[in-house]
Amino acid sequence: MTAFNFDEVIDRTQHHSAKWGAFESDCLPMWVADMDFRSPPSAIDAMIERARHGVFGYTMDPPQLKEVIVERMEQLYDWRISTEDVLFSPGLVLTLGATCRGFGQPGDAVLIQTPVYGPFYKVAAGNQKYAYSIDMQYVADDAHTFHYENDYDAFAEAASQPQTSIHLQCNPQNPAGFLYSRAELERIGEICLKHNVLIVADEIHSDLILEGEHIPIATLSDEIAQNTLTMIAPSKTFNLAGLACSVLIAQNKDIRETAAAALQSISAHVNIMGYEAAYGAYTGGEEWLRQALVYLKDNRDYALDYIRRHMPQIKTTVPQSTYLLWMDMRDLPIEGDVSAFCRETAGVAPSPGDFFGEAGQGFVRLNFGCPRSTLKQGLERLRAAVDQLAVTA
Repeated sequence: MTAFNFDEVIDRTQHHSAKWGAFESDCLPMWVADMDFRSPPSAIDAMIERARHGVFGYTMDPPQLKEVIVERMEQLYDWRISTEDVLFSPGLVLTLGATCRGFGQPGDAVLIQTPVYGPFYKVAAGNQKYAYSIDMQYVADDAHTFHYENDYDAFAEAASQPQTSIHLQCNPQNPAGFLYSRAELERIGEICLKHNVLIVADEIHSDLILEGEHIPIATLSDEIAQNTLTMIAPSKTFNLAGLACSVLIAQNKDIRETAAAALQSISAHVNIMGYEAAYGAYTGGEEWLRQALVYLKDNRDYALDYIRRHMPQIKTTVPQSTYLLWMDMRDLPIEGDVSAFCRETAGVAPSPGDFFGEAGQGFVRLNFGCPRSTLKQGLERLRAAVDQLAVTA
């Protein structure tokens, strides 16, 4: 069995990395959901083999990739879909936009629960709709950690409005990293069914489970499946985001055809290497993923312990999934934006909390999908800046 070296520090500064090129060179980037690990050899080898062919004309959806996805869904979730249910897209955000344009009517509401992935807001506003946001309830676990709970009354009230036509759901949740339970999903699914609200399920982090179980909402019942468009991707799982290949699953023929037409209207096609990398990763990357998840869980626990011991003013979630840590910095005596403090004073660049909506003000999201030495450096920089606050307070 090959042991993969996730401790290796790989220089990404010379390869047009969005993550590493967004800030000054002395600022450590720990923001966008992009890991600093080399992708599985099976994905790399698949692209090399395809490159050797030497002809890169227009391409079609590869049937063998659809078959692998069907097999994967049954193996992971006992979810029986067909190859006809599978569509491809060059990206989740692009798909969200196409969905908002293709379903419902101009002026409709798109229901979201916040804080949540920032583009949820933008795709609504950019496609003739508006975001109807419901804040989840912040619940303290102890002096160090917190979690969120759904406000079902507010959700049901929003879903019952005649202009609400789509619910954008994020599970596993980004930025908080929690997994929806079966009971939570059933309640949301039933509310959406009752009010004829389409569920568009962003499940892009569903392979990155550190503990617990991911439940695709479409697996709950035939009725909910017929009211759901599910989005997954190998991009977050195997660090292939730059290759732009996402997967859509729709068991309802009308939903599937509407989604396909919306994507076709903007000529949204996956490129050849995206398909090859996805197939290589899905067919040969499982051992890489297994080891990556062990490493990520250890990174998570290292970060939680470090913050608890050295920066107890900062509260965090305990993510069950993803490689993203949601941090509440509101108890620190920081004047102005906390993410600016992280960048300018600590030399660390997390994702700004307000990217995830108004409910994220005073928070940041830290990416721990990196070698342990990088994570340690980032936390030590942040600690030094926080300690300086105490000196000057």
